[in-house]
Amino acid sequence: MSVMEQEHESAFALWLVPGGEPRARLRALIEALARETGGPAFAPHLTLLGGLRGDGGALAAKLRRLGGARGPVALAARGPATGSAYHRCVFLDVAPAAPLLALRRAAGAALGAPEALARPFRPHVSLVYGDLPADRRAALAADPRVLALARETWSAERLELWAVGGETDRWRCVDGIALKAP
Repeated sequence: MSVMEQEHESAFALWLVPGGEPRARLRALIEALARETGGPAFAPHLTLLGGLRGDGGALAAKLRRLGGARGPVALAARGPATGSAYHRCVFLDVAPAAPLLALRRAAGAALGAPEALARPFRPHVSLVYGDLPADRRAALAADPRVLALARETWSAERLELWAVGGETDRWRCVDGIALKAP
């Protein structure tokens, strides 16, 4: 995506992204489940802030000012769950630990997004997007491949600003910063 396209986007989300082998395992599972359900594949992430509006270039500059002085954040999965929302069809709940919540507050302040912070926050890593019947969602949540990841702890090593307007296949990473130990 060119800088000009980024500046014309208007819907954004700030994602916390696991690194290394956990990211690869999550990606493989998300892609396999997408093939099986007919839903879209997407990059593994925890949405730290959603519903961000504005200019992509300006939001990216604010994100860079937040800096990488904050260390990686542990994301502790606490089991599979399902929901009726398209983007929260089958997912892994993540413990709302103090470092995760502190990073969310700092990011919201850095991006000037108090309205995003005011929204309810249920930390999770989605595995399936879709409008599936409840029994199919439950079967996917009980899948051994999902259960194998359901109690893991991952290290989230990046914050990424994503343009999320339109269909999932049009979503693009605008910018990101590494979370490095101070």
